[in-house]
Formats: sequence, C-alpha cells, structure tokens
Amino acid sequence: MFQALSTSGANSGVIGGFIVSALKEVIGAIGTAVAILMIFIISLGLAFRENFIIVLRKAFVDKEPNSYEEKSRSVKEVRARQIPKIERKKPKADEIKEEELIDAQVLNDDELNLESEPEYEPEMEPAQESRPATIGGVEILNEVAENKKLLDQIERGKVEKPKDFVLPPLKFLNDPPKRSHNINEAEIDQQISNLLDKLRKFKIDGDVVRTYTGPIVTTFEFRPAPHIKVSKILTLQDDLAMALKAQTIRIQAPIPGKDVVGIEVPNQNLETIYLKEILESEVFKNASSPLTMALGKDIVGAPFVTDLKKLPHLLIAGTTGSGKSVGINAMLLSLLYRNSPQTLRLMMIDPKMLEFSIYNDIPHLLTPVITEAKKAITALSNMVAEMERRYKIMSQTRTKNIESYNEKMKSEGGEQFPYIVVIIDELADLMMTSGKDVELYIGRLAQMARASGIHLIVATQRPSVDVVTGLIKANLPSRISYRVGQRIDSKVILDQMGAESLLGRGDMLFTPPGSPGVIRLHAPFASEKEIETIVNFLKEQQDVIYDEKFLAEEGSSAGSAAGALGEDELDELYEEAKEIILSEQKTSISYLQRRLKIGYNKAANIIEQMEKMGVLSPVNAKGQREILV
Repeated sequence: MFQALSTSGANSGVIGGFIVSALKEVIGAIGTAVAILMIFIISLGLAFRENFIIVLRKAFVDKEPNSYEEKSRSVKEVRARQIPKIERKKPKADEIKEEELIDAQVLNDDELNLESEPEYEPEMEPAQESRPATIGGVEILNEVAENKKLLDQIERGKVEKPKDFVLPPLKFLNDPPKRSHNINEAEIDQQISNLLDKLRKFKIDGDVVRTYTGPIVTTFEFRPAPHIKVSKILTLQDDLAMALKAQTIRIQAPIPGKDVVGIEVPNQNLETIYLKEILESEVFKNASSPLTMALGKDIVGAPFVTDLKKLPHLLIAGTTGSGKSVGINAMLLSLLYRNSPQTLRLMMIDPKMLEFSIYNDIPHLLTPVITEAKKAITALSNMVAEMERRYKIMSQTRTKNIESYNEKMKSEGGEQFPYIVVIIDELADLMMTSGKDVELYIGRLAQMARASGIHLIVATQRPSVDVVTGLIKANLPSRISYRVGQRIDSKVILDQMGAESLLGRGDMLFTPPGSPGVIRLHAPFASEKEIETIVNFLKEQQDVIYDEKFLAEEGSSAGSAAGALGEDELDELYEEAKEIILSEQKTSISYLQRRLKIGYNKAANIIEQMEKMGVLSPVNAKGQREILV
C-alpha cells in the first residue's frame, strides 16, 4: 500500500493499488496516508502483543527513564499504586494479568532492580522499619568491603589475663544512648537529586550507584560518564557543598580500585561515638594482640581497631579543636584496658604540660610525665640504649623478636620484656629546641625498635615540613590526620589533600601500612571523669616504680653500673635482697625492683654486687643468672 501511495499504479501491487485508489476517492490522498500509517502501527502492536495505547505513548509521548529522577518517580508511582491493592478484594485473574503487564511495561524492572511485592498480605511490615536495599536504583550498603579486609587481618584469639593485676572494668565508661538506625530515605533521595542537578549544570554526566550512611557522614559513590575528567569534579567541591547546604564536603577522586568518585556529605545530626561502644565490640574483644587500639567507627558506623605491633609506629596531626587529644586518649585507654604493668610500660612526653598530667603516677609509667625538652631528649637517648640492650640479649638467646623471646623466657622461667610505647604529644616544640637530636633518636627508634617491642606515637599540631621532616615521614608510614588548617598541611601528613575538609570532633583520615588509600574514621569520646576513674583504679592496685635510668644523663653516677655507692660499699638493702633471691630463686632485676619497690638502677647495682660477692653468676646466653650458693 505504501508503494501504491508513493508510486504510479504500474509499479505497485494489484491489491495495494485497488485499496489505495478506493480510499483516495472516499477520504482523499492525505486521509489515505494517515489511515495506512495507523493500520501499520496497530499491526505492529498486535505483532508484538503490545497494548495500542502503550505503543502510542512509547512512540510519541514517553521517554525512556534514563535519569535518576525519572527512575525514582516511577518507583514512587508503583508503590502508590500497589499500596491500595492490599486493602482491595481479590480482583479477577484477567484484571491482574492486564495490570501486571502494564506495570512491567512502565517500570522496566531490569533497570529499576525492584523485587515484586505480595499483593494480598495485609499484615506486611512497614517499609521504613527494614533497611532498604536500594533507593531509586541506588544501592545502600551497611559495610565497607575495604575496611572489612583490614579488620580480617587482625589476629584473633584470647588475651592472656594478668595473674596479679585486675584490668579496669567497662562499667567505668559511660553507656551510649539508645539510637534508632532507620535510614531517612527522603533526605537521601533529595541529596542525590540535588547532587546530580548541580553536576549536570557543570556538564558532568553520570549516576550515583552506591551510598553509605553512618553516624557522621553519608557517602555517595558517583560514576562519571567515560568522557568526564576526574580533576574537573575535584574543582567543584565548594559548589557542591553549597548545593547540598553542607558545612563542608570531601571528594575522593578516584577511590582506589573502583571506577567511582566518593563524595562525603556531613549528616544534619551528628552522633557522638562513645569509647565503650568500641571496647565492647566483638572485633576488639576477639583481637589477640595486647597492643590492639580502638580508633573509632567508620563511615557506616562499624567499630574499627588496629594493632600497633603491625603499624608499627604512628604519626598524628591535627589542629586545635580537631579532636586529636580525644583520639589519643582513646588509644591510651584501650591499651590500659588490655595490659598490666608487667606487659606494657609507657613513656609520655608532654611539652604542653596539660595533656598527659592526668596519667601521672599510674603503674604503667617508666618515668613521670616528661614536660621539659632537655629531659625528653635524654629519655629518647636512653630509649635507644634500651633498644640496643634488648637486641644484644635477644641475639644471645637466638630469638628474632620480642614475641619469640618472651615465649622462650616463659618456658625457661627467665625475665620477659614488656612492650614499651613512647607517646610524644607535641613534636613541634621538641624540634624547635633540639631538632637534630630529636630527628636522630626518633629515626633510629622508628627504623629498628619494632622487633624489640618499642613503639612510637608521635603527634603534632603543626605538620609543616620543618617539623615532620623527610626522615621522620619515611620511618613513620602509618599516619592519622585530624582536621588541619591548610591543604598543604594535609599534603605533608597524608601525601594527599582531604584533611582540611574534615569536621573536627575526632573526625580523621587513617592511612594503614601498605594501603593505597585513606580510611575515614570517627574517634570515640571519653570524658575527663571517666579517665580519672580508670586512673584511680590503676593507682589503687599498684604503686608506680619509675625506672631512673631513662632520665639519667650520659656519664652521670645514676647511670653507672656501680652507682653512687662506690665499688666496695654494699647497699643497705643488700642483705634483704639476697634473702629474697635465695628464698624465691628469682634473679631478675625487674623482680627485685618490684619486691623492694626501688628504681631499676639501684636494683641492677644490688644484682651486680651479688655477682661480685659470688652469690650470682654472670649473665649467660639466655639472659639469666644462676645462684651459686
């Protein structure tokens, strides 16, 4: 018929030519063309079993729902149609079939990724009580796969409880308030719409494919179109913050190992994370390492911990009000909750004289909290000497690290080494007074002290290149940055931007060793009253015994082997110490130090006097002395 309409009668078929000529006489040439076109469309509909109205709508009216807004609108229309079905009586079978056919045509279920909902179950649970899998085709995830991989690497097992020391109970920490974890679909839906609208105005096409909701931020993973440059998205950080009415946002472009850009937006209501939540979590309780530290919660609210042994040292930066002190207190308390003074000793260097004063006189301290730069340099120098002493003893016992050494000494009844954690609260102040020495000692400890059980936590408010030097950065691969003032500070501490866009109050970026990217975490809060309660509990159990050798300057009488008593003069506690050693058959310096409640140097001096008097033998290859009388 089309051929008869457009060509002469000689070139057309007999039937087509007859129909066309008959129609022309009745409705004219234009009417004939319209009628033939309508017949053609109806025949297509019948051929593909499509409703005629739907065919016309698809051909001339409806567009394919290819944007997030249209998909979301279709979802809402379907839900609005399906809700009344619950209350209606059961319709006829042919009506159900026709309705399902139309719904399938409009929704295009393959794109929307919807699951069919039951129509005749009035006792369905409300949708808002269960966590939805998608919102308008966007996945909502409650777990960060990268973080889970890191947590799976933490060694699991039981922590050996001390025999003569009681660890603080969790009741000293405040309970978190009860919270509802329902997701505000409407708010997320609106944020996605605003985000895509703003990006389109700057000619950046793409879709939001996944979202993560947590206690502090909501993260959107945006997959840009293939022709879009990632650098172009980074320049729009302030514009997107204004479009989303956010205080600040952080853009991670790209996320390592993914084809998406991460856009992190603060929640309207920020939750406070409590330390008790982390310490009573399964991941913390099941970790076997005594140096497991609570860092906080990740972007979906899952507890996150790390093992200081594997870091093995930590560099921390954060300006005033960023929550740096909150984070350091959480790390210290988590160590105190797992260790007695026999397994962990602390050295705290606090030039500001305020941050660590609350921990003074706890039994875990090697020295009083050090507040003078000169004493800090001496302590770091003596810590290097302690590292060398440990390595010398370990080489004699043919052990490679502190774990194997302690295991061997445990089976043989020898003296075990405690872990030592050195915490420096303000590196900048030390670098201003004795930069060369500080850099040297920190560099040596960071390079070599790991196997001997000595670990560093170094913090600063000002992560400039003259404070965090190349040598310090190279030997402290694990870093945490709280909010910093400038982008260049973030670049110095993390080797990338982003820390300048954090929120404060413990919001941080953490770079685990060997990981290509950073992890956003939120530090837990412990009040000053909680810390005081824990500190008093520790003080009541055991008096602190400071080790004088760490504050003894080189060449001073306190650090000499013979001590201030002279070589031929016996100590006034010599006879009492001799009686203890002979009766209890224990010859270690630390044991004598604890029994007599004296300093390390005095105990070492008494042991050496016993060696000269023929009571004890010299130290053997196992690091032990034998009783000769």
